[in-house]
Amino acid sequence: MSHPLASNTRNRLSKQPDTWRRLLALSHQLLGRHEQAIGIWVELLSYDSPKPQFHIVRKLIQARVFAEVKEYLEVYDQANVENQAEIKYWLAQSCLGLGLIQEARDQLEQAIAIGPEHVKYWDSLADCLLEQGEWQLALEALDKSLKINPKRGSTIFRIGTIYAYHDEFSEALRCFTGACQISPQNAHYWEMKGEMHLRLEQMPQAVQAYSRALWYGADPETMARLAYCHVQLNHIEKGIRYYERVLKHMPDHYDSLCNLAAVYQSQNRANIALSLLERAYAVNPHDPILLNNLAYTLVHLGRSRKALDYYQAALNLAPNHPLILYNMSVCLAGKGEWQQAIQVIQELLKLDPEHSAAWALLGNVYDELQKPELAIDCFNRALKLA
Repeated sequence: MSHPLASNTRNRLSKQPDTWRRLLALSHQLLGRHEQAIGIWVELLSYDSPKPQFHIVRKLIQARVFAEVKEYLEVYDQANVENQAEIKYWLAQSCLGLGLIQEARDQLEQAIAIGPEHVKYWDSLADCLLEQGEWQLALEALDKSLKINPKRGSTIFRIGTIYAYHDEFSEALRCFTGACQISPQNAHYWEMKGEMHLRLEQMPQAVQAYSRALWYGADPETMARLAYCHVQLNHIEKGIRYYERVLKHMPDHYDSLCNLAAVYQSQNRANIALSLLERAYAVNPHDPILLNNLAYTLVHLGRSRKALDYYQAALNLAPNHPLILYNMSVCLAGKGEWQQAIQVIQELLKLDPEHSAAWALLGNVYDELQKPELAIDCFNRALKLA
């Protein structure tokens, strides 16, 4: 009677260390001691097992331990064992981690040949194909994945991101719309749907999509996009309110500062615009367009001397920028600095000989200098008559 008891005791003792070490590894992981957890998992792989220990393999892949996993799985891959497709799938994951893209692709194609009904095999194959720049084939792989699980919103969304990256905005919109229908409470799906409407200049639809994204918890960045759309639709007060809400949450949000300043400038509220632009300047003093806008606003406030300093700083950053050159020449002409204005206009006309506004301005300068023949010639060039 004692022999079975002794035998059962030995069996329990032989299994106890593995279980204990798995629990210990899990404890290390939960406490943030990742190196200790990885060490235990790698050690557990060395234990003899008739089948691959996929649960440990998964944890090591997540911990970016690829070489040891690859070496471990290659032993099973060479043997005639069950789960060949799964072995090849995890081999592919280790190869991807090691940058062996073609080898990973080969493993996945073999896994799919064995088990084509597995979504994750097709998804991972799409990863490989994207890494190799074959995005059309990646879409085909994701289509196969979608046929297996048609209600998987994340797959539809991923297809949409590929189309969007390659500027296929209408196709991307179709995908994002489908993803929103499957997962209507996913803020990110609505946000990307709004982005495609914006790219396609469908502003009312973009407003609707961004509004839904905010309803489901999108971040203030989406609110800034919504504000922009309202301004484009001439919903100025709504746009201002949304921009102000963004700046309440993110006082240094650069685009909102610049865009809201432009709105106030268009309403002839230059003092408010200047305050916003100065805040933007504190965030990024090296943006030539911002410097141009600062100078433009200062001109409208009658501070032309300070405006010229900003125009010059903008030209130091972007020496051949037509808009900055033109605005600076207008400012110089407004101050009566005729020769400097002529010099700047001529620089602009070297870049763009057909710049009608520059020719008209040059004509006005020559008229002020009482050079009527030169002025008439410039006006003719402005009107495309010369």
